[in-house]
Amino acid sequence: MTRRTRWALALVAVLVVLHPRTAGAFEVSGGAAYWTENSAAFSVTLGKLFDLAGFKLGPRVGFAYVTSPNSVGIPADLVARFGLGTFYIEGQAGAWFLFSRDPVVRFHATGGGGLDLGVVRLGVEAGYLHNGGLFGARVSFSL
Repeated sequence: MTRRTRWALALVAVLVVLHPRTAGAFEVSGGAAYWTENSAAFSVTLGKLFDLAGFKLGPRVGFAYVTSPNSVGIPADLVARFGLGTFYIEGQAGAWFLFSRDPVVRFHATGGGGLDLGVVRLGVEAGYLHNGGLFGARVSFSL
C-alpha cells in the first residue's frame, strides 16, 4: 500500500469518526474525578435526556465507587446540556448516596464541557461533592 493511499484512508477514517450522528434515546456515561476530600470518585450512569427549546434536560442515575475509605453508592443527578455545534456545555446537580460514609446523602453539582461527536461525548468537569471539590473527566455513549 502506498503512502498516499494510507493517508487517504486515515483521512476518511477521521471524517467518518467525527461525522455527527443522531444521538440515541439513552446515554451510558462514565466519569473519573479527583475528590479533594482525599480520594477519587468513579461513576457509571444511565441517563435519558429530553430535547427542549435550545437544550436537553433529564435524569442521570447509576453506580459510584469512592476510594479512601472505600465506599459504593448511587449518584442521582438532573442534567442540563447545551449544544454548541461540535462542542457542548453541561451542568448537573443532585444527590449522591454513599452507603458507608457519614453523611449518607451528599449534595453534588458539577459543570463542564467537551467535544460532541454525536454518539460519543468526551469532556472535562469540575464541581462540588459535599465536603470537597471534584475535578475530572467524563465519556458518554448514546444508545
